[in-house]
Amino acid sequence: MSWNTTDNDTAIFSPPEIPIWGFWVKQVASPIITVVGLTGNTLSFLVMGCSKRLRKRSYSQLLCMLAVFDSLNLVINQIELIDEMLIYKSGFESSFFINFQNSVCKLYNFLKHVFLLVSSWLVVCLSVERVQAVCFPFRKKLIRRRNSVFILVVLMIVILSLTQIYRVLFIENVYGRCSAAEEHLILYVYLHQYVYHLALLFGLPCIIVLSCNLAVIYQIYVIRKEAGNDRPRSLNNTRKATTMLLLIGFVFVITMFPQFVGTSIILYYAEESRQHIGRYLLLNMRPYFELFAVVGYANYCINFFIYVLCGKSFRRELRRVFSRTRRGSFFGGTRTRTKEEVMRLQ
Repeated sequence: MSWNTTDNDTAIFSPPEIPIWGFWVKQVASPIITVVGLTGNTLSFLVMGCSKRLRKRSYSQLLCMLAVFDSLNLVINQIELIDEMLIYKSGFESSFFINFQNSVCKLYNFLKHVFLLVSSWLVVCLSVERVQAVCFPFRKKLIRRRNSVFILVVLMIVILSLTQIYRVLFIENVYGRCSAAEEHLILYVYLHQYVYHLALLFGLPCIIVLSCNLAVIYQIYVIRKEAGNDRPRSLNNTRKATTMLLLIGFVFVITMFPQFVGTSIILYYAEESRQHIGRYLLLNMRPYFELFAVVGYANYCINFFIYVLCGKSFRRELRRVFSRTRRGSFFGGTRTRTKEEVMRLQ
């Protein structure tokens, strides 16, 4: 991956003349992450979406949508990595994007970045949902109603799409790469790096997720301290789901933070007065930036393992998915649900 400009999308790719370890770590690790992520996201979608026990939960709807957009991001990322390897082996003429028309470049660049934003902000929605569930359990549950959740997510996607409309205006096929035309390059780099990367993709989501998670943890601490051993059933019923969703938020922050740091370093040393230091850092730290990218990709494959680790009900439903598949009754089943089983899913 080239780091010869401050904008990955506007840079003309120049594969390393001498293979460096960061480039190869990304090329080897990313396909593994993609396969594991697509498998886990598919299973998560099936369990959360097809299980009658879980699909009534508002957070299950959000998790289903998160699985879909995480999978789309993994596929797009893998396509670009294959393109990098083809260029490295055979030159620019073998690139996937070299024959893209301007309209196709605009659409591809726009959808790619909207999908990434939606994944980040779905995690924000999950964190806000837990705040409402734990801190305001008796308030009107707007974000916890199934129809309301769908409408809010659609509205969120529309708003995020509007923030990326400049890509449709500025992006063209420039020397076989989908990037901004020269006359719009400065404005595009500013919008891409400061508005998209630092604010919408990393900064604001991380701040909101951390704030919501800390508020939930504090509220649980207060309730437990006041109740002592006589804890309310509502707290016990939501404890496991809350733990799972808190972990999703914290893992999102941890995996995305290295890229946030890397992007901030690039922007800081992109100033004309510091460019001589910036060039030195980019040449010597490029393998680490590649490693940061791999850590960021892991965010899109790890949620399934969090569900398995924290969700006893998820593990139970996952086993039933496989057992129903073997019996040929995946979407059905005549087994009667007991009240005790239903209560365990709260």
